[in-house]
Amino acid sequence: MNPFIKTCFLVIAYFAIRNTTQANDGTITPSAFTTTRFITSVKSFDSVIAANATAKVCACQILNLQSNNHHVKNAVVFAEKTISEGSTDLEKAKTRLEKEKRVLRSLFYNKIQVIAERTAETDCNTLFQQMKMKQANLLLYEVLNADIVVR
Repeated sequence: MNPFIKTCFLVIAYFAIRNTTQANDGTITPSAFTTTRFITSVKSFDSVIAANATAKVCACQILNLQSNNHHVKNAVVFAEKTISEGSTDLEKAKTRLEKEKRVLRSLFYNKIQVIAERTAETDCNTLFQQMKMKQANLLLYEVLNADIVVR
């Protein structure tokens, strides 16, 4: 291959790669860390969290599940519902739990024993962490979305 063609090809490749590898603020090299950038990124991160944080209620049941060849102890099933204007949110979450238990019984497990029930006005992840600190042998089975209507 002709050295002139090689040089032209390398120059074109250099500019193509340089234009696609932009770091911070459209510059090729990473910019220096500054406290103003850090504070700006923390504020934007906090605003994303605040936008996603909505009030929720959570209902849970601790279950012992048993089939012919499998036994699960202390399985925790959660149902989480976003709080709306009505006061039936907790009842809808409990209803979602009962429907899921019926599905589990009909498809997977012969025997389902309810050990404990709990409700809280928080999201299910927080409730599970609180319960896990008190009882270490809990197994998170499923977190159901009670906002979705299941027939």
